[in-house]
Amino acid sequence: MNMKKITVLVLSIFLTMQILFSGGVNEKIVNNTISTPMEEMKGERSISEILYSLSNVYALLDRYYLYEIDNEAMAENLLSAMIASLGDRYSYYVKAEDMSEYEEQYTGEYVGIGTYVSKMNPIYADYDDPLTWMLQIVSPFPGGPADRAGLRANDLISAINGESVYSLNATEASRLLRGKEGESLTLSVYRDGNEFEITLMPEHVITPNLAYDVIYDDVGYLHLYTFNESSTESVKEALDDMKARGIKSLVIDLRNNGGGTVDTSEEITDMFLSEGAIVNVRFKEGSGVEDTTYYADRNTQLDADIPIVILVNGGTASASEIMTAALKENGRATVIGGQTFGKGIIQSVIPYNGGFICFTDANYYTPSGNSIHEVGIKPDIIIEDREYTEEELKSYEEFLSTDKIEKYIKAHPEYSIENIETFADENSDSGVPRDMLILLIRNEYYYQMDYENRPVVLVDYDEALQEALTFLGKEI
Repeated sequence: MNMKKITVLVLSIFLTMQILFSGGVNEKIVNNTISTPMEEMKGERSISEILYSLSNVYALLDRYYLYEIDNEAMAENLLSAMIASLGDRYSYYVKAEDMSEYEEQYTGEYVGIGTYVSKMNPIYADYDDPLTWMLQIVSPFPGGPADRAGLRANDLISAINGESVYSLNATEASRLLRGKEGESLTLSVYRDGNEFEITLMPEHVITPNLAYDVIYDDVGYLHLYTFNESSTESVKEALDDMKARGIKSLVIDLRNNGGGTVDTSEEITDMFLSEGAIVNVRFKEGSGVEDTTYYADRNTQLDADIPIVILVNGGTASASEIMTAALKENGRATVIGGQTFGKGIIQSVIPYNGGFICFTDANYYTPSGNSIHEVGIKPDIIIEDREYTEEELKSYEEFLSTDKIEKYIKAHPEYSIENIETFADENSDSGVPRDMLILLIRNEYYYQMDYENRPVVLVDYDEALQEALTFLGKEI
């Protein structure tokens, strides 16, 4: 790619040239000043003025720069800078060389701790504002190392194996999280104003899709992990099977569902609505793209007399919030759990030079016209996430560095309420809150089970699911 022919790479790059040399100044080069239109001095420059100025900078470099210029590298760096200048954590450029690694996180199997993450571009880092520079967990994968260790949505990671993520972009920081099988990763975690360290062992992780079963004789349980291209057909097959087994109510678990494609979310939501708006999508004024409201087209897969409960938490984001709001505001579902993540914007993905550009191009609004961006959805029945003190988190950090969980399960290999309670009793002096001890041992028992014998969900100690079952008339 010849940089002299670039015409659409930069929207806002302001350049000040200072040619400094430790051993003296080349007067001949300094006297060749960079010419720019006079109009740019009177106010904000137009894109043509910026490109004209940049072409002159390139001409200067092309003539006088001592070494060979890598035009492709310059083009990629200019593009990265252009996207970064938007100041939007959801807009980014993925280079061709990073494509396979990036896609593995969403479509395949890889070695890592099992979590969706996001991070703002480092040029906007403010050390006093952790959200601007730390790596944020959007949602952990069910059963992955992060989930089993108790990491949760909105936890922030400041360092990985002692290396600060401050100056890293999202791709670079995510790469550190991948790790290698058999080599531990130590994360410095920031939660609720407190910091602690946690050591995890990366494993082969498969990006989840969904799981389902019939529980308590006639309650359908559908756990949607993401909205991808295969989710629509998978949900339809799951509903057909559960209906054949005589379900009289349905729990849709969207906890830690970080989203996916909007179209898939609309298609699945439509399965539960006979009428009404699903989502309102509004684009930039003057973009030429018309605002759109998506409506249910009566393609229902579940009778209206079958009640629905949706479970949510802080990891319920984006496309899963579209579904939650649509079913809630149309009176089709009761929502139970914690406040959702709050991502009310939509991105488009454009292939570019073997990679792709992802950029925000629309807001979405709920059927009632509400924006949930950076606000989230308030459940009908709230089950708050427990907050822990600095001392409790420090004890938690120290406890995870021991082998007490592993030794206990070897000595008591059978999952039972009695074994879980005994574990909590035996470690009551650890400083770790009892509910956290129960969560840790319960999760480890569950994922130690043979896959074929593992239940889709454990009701024990799951407060939100127990509340849902009670709401649906079941005795827990």
